[in-house]
Amino acid sequence: MDPEKRGKLERYFRNADRFMWGVIPGDKRTVFTTLRTVLKELGEDSALIPDPKKSTYAVVIGNLLGKIGVESILTEIVAKQVRRQFTDRTGVIDFLRAHWMSGTLPRWQTLQSLRAPRTITRKFLDAVDSKDAPAKRQQTSDILDAFVEANNQYSYVRGWTVFAGLWFEELEPLLREAVVQHDS
Repeated sequence: MDPEKRGKLERYFRNADRFMWGVIPGDKRTVFTTLRTVLKELGEDSALIPDPKKSTYAVVIGNLLGKIGVESILTEIVAKQVRRQFTDRTGVIDFLRAHWMSGTLPRWQTLQSLRAPRTITRKFLDAVDSKDAPAKRQQTSDILDAFVEANNQYSYVRGWTVFAGLWFEELEPLLREAVVQHDS
């Protein structure tokens, strides 16, 4: 990867509105635990991800960039998480890409039908949350939330996230390029 592109992708990673664009659903503890597991699978030191109570996302970002680099973060963690979460929902990423490329937004009803089934915990938390409370940005509960911004209160899709553009315009071509280079 050329230095200019590497620098641009590092800035996207550092300045993401959600840690790793929200591709790992859950709260900080869940995200850090998942990252430790992923690092172990990659043969990396899981100590790069300190205790969530004693660390910040900025520290983890610095650790990951310093040790494994942005290209590995994007190809070995982010891309694999996206693909893993879409494994049992074939065609969803193609559906999203088609809408992205055509400049349209998916319909709310269609998007809801593509979501992963909610867990009992998620159903309980949704029931406990007051619908009258002001809308606040929640952690990602489904990988679709990393791609589209939806208004749950009024049941409509607001728009695409920054990650959607990054994924379709930068990461997918980078991943195809990596596959071609690996096969050569």
